[in-house]
Amino acid sequence: MKIDVVVLDKRAEKLKPLISKKAKELAGILRLNGHLEIFLVGNKQMKKNVLSYVASGDFPRPDIKQKALGEIYLNPSFIKKNKENLLFMLLHGVLHIAGYDHKKKSDRIKMEKKENILFLIIKSS
Repeated sequence: MKIDVVVLDKRAEKLKPLISKKAKELAGILRLNGHLEIFLVGNKQMKKNVLSYVASGDFPRPDIKQKALGEIYLNPSFIKKNKENLLFMLLHGVLHIAGYDHKKKSDRIKMEKKENILFLIIKSS
């Protein structure tokens, strides 16, 4: 599993080691295998807390050796301003990459259950 954390907002630089560590931990628990990119952005780039994009299976990525899993965009400033938890937002994004969704009520319940279990694990490690 390869995880690249890219900082696009200098204020988020200090969060890079934590995000990398927790993302690797989550990928291991969820048995994800491939290449995941996580971007730490500011309000200029994105006025949301987290966005996840699952990679299309047929999209060629000659720059990486492993299968592309997708991209997660986190805005730490927005998350803090809205009194949300950065690790929970990371977890939410990783679950989307792992195939979880919340469009239907039954899917939302399943995803929230998984979020609650995994959040207890990653916040204490």
